[in-house]
Amino acid sequence: MGAEVPTLIVCLSISLCFNIGFIIFLFIKRRSRNIQYRKVENPDVENFPKNSTSSFGTNPQRSPEKEKESKDPPLKPIVNAKRSSEQAIRSDQGAPIVKEPQQRSDRQRLQEPIGREEFVKCMNSVVQFINEYFDESHKQPVIPEHDINSTRIHVKVPEKPEEFSEILKDLKEIVIPNICHTHHPRYHAKFAGKSLADIVGSTISAALGHDVNSSPIIDSIERIICKWLSSAMAIPQMKSWLNELRDPIGAVFYTPRDVFISIIRHSIEKVEKTDENSPKSDKEQKPKFSDYVVYCSDDSQIALEEACSSMKVRLRKVMTFNKDSSAMTSANLLKQMEKDKARGLIPLVIVANYGSANVAANDEIWDLVKISRKKKIWLHLDATYAGCEWLDSNCRNNIHALISELHSVHIACSSLFPYSGRISVVWSCERLDIEGAKTHYGEHPIRLWILIRLYGIRSIREAVKRKIILGNAFSERLTHHPEFFEMSHQNDHGVAVFQYRNKNVKDQKRDVNRMTSMFHNYLILSSTLKFSLLSYHGKVLIKAVVNYGRCNLSIMEESVSTLLNSVEEFEEALKKKKNLSETPRGEFCEFIGGSPNETTDITQTEDDPKKKNK
Repeated sequence: MGAEVPTLIVCLSISLCFNIGFIIFLFIKRRSRNIQYRKVENPDVENFPKNSTSSFGTNPQRSPEKEKESKDPPLKPIVNAKRSSEQAIRSDQGAPIVKEPQQRSDRQRLQEPIGREEFVKCMNSVVQFINEYFDESHKQPVIPEHDINSTRIHVKVPEKPEEFSEILKDLKEIVIPNICHTHHPRYHAKFAGKSLADIVGSTISAALGHDVNSSPIIDSIERIICKWLSSAMAIPQMKSWLNELRDPIGAVFYTPRDVFISIIRHSIEKVEKTDENSPKSDKEQKPKFSDYVVYCSDDSQIALEEACSSMKVRLRKVMTFNKDSSAMTSANLLKQMEKDKARGLIPLVIVANYGSANVAANDEIWDLVKISRKKKIWLHLDATYAGCEWLDSNCRNNIHALISELHSVHIACSSLFPYSGRISVVWSCERLDIEGAKTHYGEHPIRLWILIRLYGIRSIREAVKRKIILGNAFSERLTHHPEFFEMSHQNDHGVAVFQYRNKNVKDQKRDVNRMTSMFHNYLILSSTLKFSLLSYHGKVLIKAVVNYGRCNLSIMEESVSTLLNSVEEFEEALKKKKNLSETPRGEFCEFIGGSPNETTDITQTEDDPKKKNK
């Protein structure tokens, strides 16, 4: 009994304190209702009605009319009651309850014009717009015929947010009729891979907006992409400088220029390391970057020239004057190397082509391998375009077997893949590092990673095969009309190169190059077909590829028929002596030039037949 009394006293004390605290809380809460707060201005919203009242401000004098209005029952509870009753009826009938979007305030729209509900609505409209464009783009002319209603787009800067429906209306009525459609059956100028899966990957990649250099998962995704493509293309082991076979080391680069810069820098490090280990006199100085020379054919990528300019090394184009060949030969390469060594220059890298930039030519890879091994020069194979063919086992020819003899090789996924990004994949015998942080140029590997997973290697392989087969068939159809076209630089990579030569026209004294340029410009002005135009080895040539992702044999045959009909119309225009102009120089394809050291043409004198005759 003595121990229970203190326990009882403690419990009574705790209960008393709790009751006193509750009474004080109720008193303070009731008193706080009469406290008047100062009015706080909102810095996010600029314009408010001056006569509006705020629940946080002082209460102004209210008029008798407003007093009467306040006595009326509020409208909001009645509306809410009706909505709840409608939802109850819908739930009883089994119909789904649709959550109505809440109306956002001016302050919210000022901070974020497109909210969650608006974003869903806009994306639904975008998906419908893209599907309609992919299904109906063939109804538009491949090249805009003339300027259509573009004056509507020249308006003042929109001060307030516009409705997305108005923007879509301008896209359909103004933008689409005035652009050149790469997703069109009659577009044959170049490869511009585009697919719905690519758009899905691009949308997700843009939404993530991650920093490549600070995201650890990006390195893993890049390695996965290299491993997938290496397995799909059966990339073999590659020999190192010590002639040891090693598993190829894959790397992802975001532009072809970065590929060449990394190879040039790595080769310079190898040469400098070899010079340090070799005995030399104290008078010999370390070579400058301008003493190194990179060799390539005259139909290599522009990106190689940009890389040489960035690294301040010399670029030597090995010219080919044989009209039946457009490849870099070992004989011409050795001549240029001997001349450069006589001038005290150092051969650094040989860049061979498998499917060159414009005419899809193949260099003499095996002979170049021999020179590389003999002179210990880095040999890189630029398979930007034709390398994608290795997805098909039937296209793995002798050049694929020579990969084991190379130091590095790279492909560009945008050439034949249904992918419009800029990523290049490189495999080399040694790791190629990028100095400093990677520059992704708005491109992310997640986009390509999603595309490969959505398509699968099998579907990508079929898409690549379809473009090559249809391109070769297009070239074969033109050979049946020698009275109109003269084929040039024939290849197996799906690229048709030809000149316009109409032998049926009598007394035709015009130059063939000029006629080809005029015919190409006529096709552009008539909005029937879109081809590329290039000037190569003194010839003006038209280049055609099959780019349309949904193309088949019948669609390709229609392009050939359209081309033959355009020939007849062009000849009629010539007979009527209409003013037909040549294609502007801006429409011609670019060709690689020399480095800023201006040494490209110095060593070409003995090989140039025109200078020989002089």
